[in-house]
Amino acid sequence: MLLPLDFIEKLIDLQDIKVTSVNVNNGIVEINAESKYSFAMCPKCKKITNQIHDKRVQPYLHLKICDKNTIINLTLRRFICPCDAEHPFTESFSFIRKYQRQTIPYEKFIFALCDKNTIKNIANFTNLSHDKVQGIFNHYANNAIHNREKVTPTYLGIDDIAVLKGHNYLTVIYNQSTGSIIDIFHGRTTEIVTKEIKNQFTLIDRESVKAVSIDMSRAFKGAINNCFPNADIVIDRFHISQHLHNQIDKARKHIQNKIRKETGNKNKVFGIRWSLLKNFEDLTATEMDTLLTVCDEYPKLGHCLALKEEFRKFFDIITKDEANAFIDYFEILVTEYDIPELKEFCKTLNNWREGILSYYDHFITNGFVEGMNHKVKNIKRRAFNYRNNDNFKIRVLYECA
Repeated sequence: MLLPLDFIEKLIDLQDIKVTSVNVNNGIVEINAESKYSFAMCPKCKKITNQIHDKRVQPYLHLKICDKNTIINLTLRRFICPCDAEHPFTESFSFIRKYQRQTIPYEKFIFALCDKNTIKNIANFTNLSHDKVQGIFNHYANNAIHNREKVTPTYLGIDDIAVLKGHNYLTVIYNQSTGSIIDIFHGRTTEIVTKEIKNQFTLIDRESVKAVSIDMSRAFKGAINNCFPNADIVIDRFHISQHLHNQIDKARKHIQNKIRKETGNKNKVFGIRWSLLKNFEDLTATEMDTLLTVCDEYPKLGHCLALKEEFRKFFDIITKDEANAFIDYFEILVTEYDIPELKEFCKTLNNWREGILSYYDHFITNGFVEGMNHKVKNIKRRAFNYRNNDNFKIRVLYECA
């Protein structure tokens, strides 16, 4: 049974066209259509003209009908306007983007499929080219990014992500208040970060920032001093703990190597790394017994364990003055035990003391930033890495901003 043409018009739900005929060939629904109007508006002078120069039929992909691929064969006319008779113009339709060969509803369907999926998967599913699907996603993702409400940030977080460990890094800027990514770019030097911040934020926005949370990166510190005149630098507490653990582990390695050289056997202290770094109350009975036995035999390891557990009290302190006093107290303890690696840790604490204590003025950390970094890495893994940096940036800002 043939369906009425007006029903087909309602079914495809495209404005300003009338359906002239419908055919089904090889499982493909072909809808022939043309404009409802006998005139068009000149894009130059904005006046109406009905003088037709020529016409042609252009196929456009549209949403499936009854699970069949649908093509709209649209008759396009070129009109002549007296304002520029030598250059005819093609009539335009609200459901088609310029230079595209699919309708906007179909593009929005493709864009929805791309959410949390790879471009390659969607290209294979729809039989479109990879570049076509990527172009559609980029267009609508950019629109969504630019149409979001602009929020003037007061607290920021800056962190880096290793693309290739030791060689290639991404810098990510976060809005601490909204938990969203503001910008992501390659490089982490002071010059690059400064340039990107000034491109991203107006002077008024930069002056409104109260504090920025970072790891102990001198490059980030320099960029913040260059760009945010009123902002305090807050050293992330996770990175303080991480740095302590790194120094404890270096001390363990030093002691282990010394034992190996003296006795020719390092098995006595081998395999205690994670037990030494883990919170003492989280140890299993076996781990605790092994660790305490080794610490009894090698007091330096016992001192490392005791100092690590003692410094954990720092993270329970809630006032600035107490935190400042604790750093002095811990430095005295380390001096008494004379462990070079922990002396280096105390030196780092003193170098960054102002930023560490600024936490008690603003109470911000990069805790959620680390979680967002994981999400960024998952986006990269999902696509088996990105060759095009712009495509990667668009995907991250769309999903994480």
